Amino acid sequence: MVKRRTPVKQDPIPDSQIEAFAAGADGAPTKNLDPEAPHSYKKINVPFNEFEFQQLESAARESGRSKLNYLRWAMLEQAKK
Repeated sequence: MVKRRTPVKQDPIPDSQIEAFAAGADGAPTKNLDPEAPHSYKKINVPFNEFEFQQLESAARESGRSKLNYLRWAMLEQAKK
């Protein structure tokens, strides 16, 4: 047996409330982030194919960095551009 439901009518949100919400979102305080903070905030898993992994190993070895450090360094360099 089908249970029929009727939609509940909601009052429209007043424009003043929408504007207040948008103004609060625009002026949200920003955090001062520490670039030397411990690496414990987020973690990602990035799958590589064999070619990409060999490129990463080669580049890390040439730069004298670990693979993880090389990825962080490269990401930060690209973010500066």
